[in-house]
Parts: sequence; structure tokens; C-alpha cells
Amino acid sequence: MTELKQTDNLMEMRENVRKAVHSLDVCWRCQRVSECQKYILGNLVLVWLCQGCMGEMEQPQPPRPRRRSRVPAV
Repeated sequence: MTELKQTDNLMEMRENVRKAVHSLDVCWRCQRVSECQKYILGNLVLVWLCQGCMGEMEQPQPPRPRRRSRVPAV
């Protein structure tokens, strides 16, 4: 009877490992294998990012400096 229970436990563990492995992807930015989420880059490209890279991408970027006018001052 205990052998049957051990077999059931091993089968359950195998299924859990299979689910965990299928949930892993390669992060587009850092190239690490982890649980990733979809992220749309530039409203055009769908990529997969890990939690760390997702947080970095969602932080507001500092404003870009304005270009100076190329017209010489008189």
C-alpha cells in the first residue's frame, strides 16, 4: 500500500515539474530563463520579459533634452 502511495506522490511531483518547466521562457532583454510576461515594445513587437526587466521597462524614462535651434543668434 505504501508503494502505491509513493508512486502517486512521484507521479504528482513529475506533473508539477512538467508544469513549472512549461511556464519558463527566455527573457528577451537579459536572456535568462525565468517566468516571463508579455510586453509590447514600441507598440509593435511582442516580447517576453522577466519580472526584473519588466520593472525596468515600466519605469518612466527621463525627458529627452530639447535640441537647440540651429539658427545662429543675431
